[in-house]
Amino acid sequence: MSVFDIGFKYGATFYESLRTFKHKIFKLDEHLARLERSLRYVGLVSLINKTEMAEIIEKVLATNIHLTEKDDDVFISVEVTPGVGFPHPLMKQKEQKPTVIVYTSPLPYEEYAHYYIIGKPAVIVNVRNVPPQTFDSRSKNRSRLYFFIAKREAMKIDPDAFALLLDLDGNITEGTGANFFIVADNTLYTPTTRNILNGITRQTVIELARKMNLPVVEADINLYDVYNADEAFFTTTTYCILPISRVNGVTMNKEIPGLCTRRLLTAWSEMVGVDIVKQAQTFMEKRKLIW
Repeated sequence: MSVFDIGFKYGATFYESLRTFKHKIFKLDEHLARLERSLRYVGLVSLINKTEMAEIIEKVLATNIHLTEKDDDVFISVEVTPGVGFPHPLMKQKEQKPTVIVYTSPLPYEEYAHYYIIGKPAVIVNVRNVPPQTFDSRSKNRSRLYFFIAKREAMKIDPDAFALLLDLDGNITEGTGANFFIVADNTLYTPTTRNILNGITRQTVIELARKMNLPVVEADINLYDVYNADEAFFTTTTYCILPISRVNGVTMNKEIPGLCTRRLLTAWSEMVGVDIVKQAQTFMEKRKLIW
């Protein structure tokens, strides 16, 4: 990437994070549709073709998948920037030629596998989520300095914890790269999409919950709600569903994972044909032996 790339200079990078199950990409169409919407939002949709992008992603996967064991899977990152802007990146580009990056990497099991059993702690940080009045939360982009600051603040409080960000009104929005759910009275609650990225994994969990006749409510959630919840968990592409053990030191689940969280983990594994907890734990242990 050029040092004059607008994605590097201004963080104007739009991206999608994907993973495979049984070496097949999960919900590729949904991810590419969201990428297309993000690019349309900033007037760049003409820079890519969804069909061509799908072909590129599948080609990269096919080229690299032989490096992965049969029962393992991979992470895929797709990044798009407006391209090079020189000498003045914010002025009209002489030539609109996007920078497109697609790569695969091992799933980072060692970062999360054990939390399926013990739960991941979370802390509320002082950094607030960027309000939708600044730019729309539905656009998945790399302008994430506030995530970086939030992560560093969380680690000072608890080196093991994820950061949870509030909105300007004090409602919980999301973690740094993960959506947030609580369970109370056998009902699933998750923040509205007003000030969060509506994750593909989040959407899938809601679909699974409704198939299980588990009520789902999208609403403003504050700390009172969290402290009185029965369970809590994060969702994201890599680990899918991850139980939360405590928030700000307040214990969440009586057992880890909680009943509803466990049912959702089971339903997810059945949907993709992979025991996601067993897979993560198995390959985490294998890497320990290798590394």
